[in-house]
Amino acid sequence: MYVKKEVIYLKRRKMKSNILEILYKNYEKSIGKEIIEVKEENRKPPQEGQVRLFFMTPPEYALIMKLEGNLCICVPLTSYIHLTITNIYPPLVEWRDKVFSPLPFWVYINSKLVEKYSVPVFKLNKDIDKITEYVKKARTKGIGKWREKFIKKVAERFKDFNLSSLIYEVIKEEMMEEGIVISFPKDLKEELTQREELLLAAKPLESYRGKNWLGVVEEGRLVIYLSENIIGKRVKISLRGKVIFEGKAPVKLIVEDIPRGISYSFLEGELDVQVFPD
Repeated sequence: MYVKKEVIYLKRRKMKSNILEILYKNYEKSIGKEIIEVKEENRKPPQEGQVRLFFMTPPEYALIMKLEGNLCICVPLTSYIHLTITNIYPPLVEWRDKVFSPLPFWVYINSKLVEKYSVPVFKLNKDIDKITEYVKKARTKGIGKWREKFIKKVAERFKDFNLSSLIYEVIKEEMMEEGIVISFPKDLKEELTQREELLLAAKPLESYRGKNWLGVVEEGRLVIYLSENIIGKRVKISLRGKVIFEGKAPVKLIVEDIPRGISYSFLEGELDVQVFPD
């Protein structure tokens, strides 16, 4: 009797995996490279609570959670509900005959790019707090091959918006330069890799914002873009109270050899940029 139940369970599990594989591959095959611009006369400014449609192939949706200056803090939404289940079930968003699920990561997009490449389709007046909590608590590690691949693939589609917005917000093109390169402190690296909540909360796309800085985690390094109004001034940059850089503020500080496979959500509360008077 026990063996029979185990066989039924394994069959159901395999069937579920096959469905997720089919869903993911259908999504992947449909992806095109073109992003269509909205005609200037049809552009609408972003607002908190708006769900915007981005003209990609296939189209992508994003909910504007918060506006901070010229940056829109967004959470992507998708109709591929079964591919978005993490360690917790996502709060669903219903609109007309459609049902959307939030994806477990944030995207920072400059408001001008939001206007240029998307249009508002409806406004969400409730459940924003639930979505915020979901994104904070959702874990993408160990949720299954096809779900992990799907979340990473959607994150890749927003990556260019995310990174270009951060750069656009902080610096002008003529100020682009190599930046200063430092290594991640070894003692902090060991400490962070022992924090279980960070190990379990790794995200496929991470960018963060604090006072006087914006940060992007990419390819094993942390790139910190400093605000334009403090570039050239004397600064002290500390992480968890430990000074990692002190001197004249560069356009960007590149921190190499960062710990892999963890969430960098702690940066917003633990990375401090202190500016000294001239």
